[in-house]
Amino acid sequence: MKAVILAEEKDFIYNKERPLALVKVCGISLIVRILSSIRAAGIREVLITLGSNGEEIKSMLKNGEEIGLKLFYIEMGKHASSLPKEFIDNDLLIISVGVVIDREFVDVIVNVEGNVACYLNGRPVGIYKIVKECSRLLEKELSSNRVKERLEDLCSIRLDVSSMQVEHVELKRRVSPVCVKIESRQSIELAKRRLVFRTQKGLHFTSYVNKPVEDYIVYHVADLPWITPNRITILANVTAFLVAILFLSGYVKIAAISAYLVGILDGLDGKLARARGILTRLGYIEHTFDMLYEQAWYICFSLSLCFSENSHLPLVLGLCMLLADSFVRHCYMQFKETMGRALTAYTDFDRLFARMDGRRNVYVLYMILFSSLDRSLYAMYAMLMHSSVTAVIYAVRAFQHMSTADKTEGLKGFLKLVGKPS
Repeated sequence: MKAVILAEEKDFIYNKERPLALVKVCGISLIVRILSSIRAAGIREVLITLGSNGEEIKSMLKNGEEIGLKLFYIEMGKHASSLPKEFIDNDLLIISVGVVIDREFVDVIVNVEGNVACYLNGRPVGIYKIVKECSRLLEKELSSNRVKERLEDLCSIRLDVSSMQVEHVELKRRVSPVCVKIESRQSIELAKRRLVFRTQKGLHFTSYVNKPVEDYIVYHVADLPWITPNRITILANVTAFLVAILFLSGYVKIAAISAYLVGILDGLDGKLARARGILTRLGYIEHTFDMLYEQAWYICFSLSLCFSENSHLPLVLGLCMLLADSFVRHCYMQFKETMGRALTAYTDFDRLFARMDGRRNVYVLYMILFSSLDRSLYAMYAMLMHSSVTAVIYAVRAFQHMSTADKTEGLKGFLKLVGKPS
């Protein structure tokens, strides 16, 4: 499949002498978000139709090599508006540039059989998918006004996207794909709210406690280009190790409260990246650095108690807790790598347990609670108990799910044949 982006319109939102394609939502221009979404869905060749100010788009995107795409351009009104031969006899995804969409939306559309026109609450969105047998019918009709009329006639399927829901692997739940038609400044604000308030990833109860604060911050910084997810990650990590020093220095109460604030800061980078619609592979290494400073906190917390109470017991509890926490992490990651789905979202029970399992935010809450009561050692007991229960539940559930998968795929039957006489 290939894509055609109709990008001839001028910016009627802000009445500027520039293409509508360059209007930004959450700091990302409309055309860049569309290109990112269709690339994530596997489309690599894109034709962009340009209007009178199209050179701005062309100079920004060039041939698309830097973003992993092969881009073609047609300047409407200057040259013949024929569909290039590379796009004839191919399934085509045709998108008017005045929309905000995400990858999940594109995935749904490209997998619908037949010619499809997308509607939102009964109104056309300006997004169409046509099968290759019909692509030649558009060969001479590429201007936005004429092609939309022709596409409406061609598309027998009218898909209302307002009621669509899909399983989002990253967010571990069913969500409505993002599709907002940009017609005014109000629609830009609507799109921004949709993008920001749908970024919640965690299932844990503490994630939902933090959500209002995180969403508020992301909403207000999303349009600031100098604030990036990577810079937030760096700030969070630097601050986190300062917190570790506070723990080690004996300022347990201040350190515990600061640790919770770092947890909120740590939630911003992923949300900002998802709101902007550009997720990099490098960004996922953040989780490894998260583990590094989290476990540094636990070590420094237990060492601080060891020094203040002149006892090795906090250190023993801390080491045991670290073992359980490390096992939980590895069990979770190994399950996801093997099964292709997160253990915390595999069944209804797993989703329920994921809302209360042992993890950083709840351990920090134990630190805050018991240090404020001058019973910091009790925090170590609570952390060890919670992490141990989580380790047992995760191990049992992973064993059950993987064993069932082996049986379903016939692998257990093969094992029974091992050693059978010939």
